[in-house]
Amino acid sequence: KFWETEPINTWDMINGVGLRGHYICTTLASQMMVQRNSGLIINVSSSGGLKYLFNVAYGVGKAGCDRMAADCAMELRKSNVAMISLWPGPVKTEFISDNMTANNPMKKVFEQGETIEFAGKVCAHLAVDPNIMSRSGRIIMTSDVANEYGFKDIDGSSPIDFRQLHVLVAHAGYPGIASWIPGFLRMPHWVMHFGSYKF
Repeated sequence: KFWETEPINTWDMINGVGLRGHYICTTLASQMMVQRNSGLIINVSSSGGLKYLFNVAYGVGKAGCDRMAADCAMELRKSNVAMISLWPGPVKTEFISDNMTANNPMKKVFEQGETIEFAGKVCAHLAVDPNIMSRSGRIIMTSDVANEYGFKDIDGSSPIDFRQLHVLVAHAGYPGIASWIPGFLRMPHWVMHFGSYKF
């Protein structure tokens, strides 16, 4: 619980690198991109900005990254610089791979997760998107970009996509029902929006 932690250290450990680092890098990168009248800035965030995930400081930081992308995009639009917030799925980082024990309930989710290189492939596709300004200010999910451009992870797999209805139903504890739901049925973005705490 947040009240059981040392607040300054907890906040700085999570958001000193995360939210603060994103803001500083965004400001410095914008100075160069605005002069060139082109560019793309990508904040790496997560669904923790929408609903509770891990802890309070983490969620606040991710919500801040998402809001930063939206607000910076407003100020950068006339300079033809795009900014988005990118949501990867579960990422198989070195730490996760080394520490995910067999009895951890999240093990199955991370086994179907994406490699650390997958987000890089997504960024490469977004960087050459001629219509990137139409995405500016928005939250973009790595799985959506992979589906749009038709590419897979470096190991040949398609990482778990939490917008697929059968995935959501299976993780809700109904794998039998999930097996009958076609993979092309996906949750609309507007439904995800109404899943937040904001209204």
